[in-house]
Amino acid sequence: MSLIQKITKQLNTTLPGKSAQIKMMRTDLNQKLKDHYFDPAKEAKEACVMLLLYQKNNLWYTALMQRPKSPHAHSRQISLPGGRLEAHDISLEAAAKRETEEEFGIPAQEIQTIGRLSDLYIPVSNFLVHPFVGYLKKQPLFVPDTKEVESIIEVRINDLMNLSLRKVKDIRTEQGYLLEDIPYFDLSNKVVWGATAMMLSEFTEILSALPGATNF
Repeated sequence: MSLIQKITKQLNTTLPGKSAQIKMMRTDLNQKLKDHYFDPAKEAKEACVMLLLYQKNNLWYTALMQRPKSPHAHSRQISLPGGRLEAHDISLEAAAKRETEEEFGIPAQEIQTIGRLSDLYIPVSNFLVHPFVGYLKKQPLFVPDTKEVESIIEVRINDLMNLSLRKVKDIRTEQGYLLEDIPYFDLSNKVVWGATAMMLSEFTEILSALPGATNF
């Protein structure tokens, strides 16, 4: 059975969900406010993101993006490709593929969706995020939208699984707020924290549950 088949099968079992996500949540939120992150507001907006899997030099990768500086809450943060659900999207999956095509330049028809991760609510921006996992049969040629993407960060799946690359530090946001004791992934010299880190945490637990999977 191929790795993609194994991941697809695992994604169709009971997901780790909250227990995996909170491992990369701020300590104070984990202790005091974590239920707020799993109880979306009734007026929450919906967004969809895509965790892409592809091979490069016989190793497995995914791709993140750094958002450009903007007035928005997530200015210059690292994220998965994705964005807001639009009225013309025929499904959540279609929205995730559309956003990935718009931001990364990867044709939607080349993305094979193999499953979903657990939804995650982001109170600071009032978005309920629906994460999908997609597979590309060939190494992508990125054509980023420079209005939405400052840079693309290719990440080895092995690095996601490397516990020594999970760290904690104080982070100052673009808005000037100092957040203390933030868990993050140190990936390609980038600090990947917040909702993206929480979703990646769940994905790594799914990979850890694969039979015989130790190297990617």
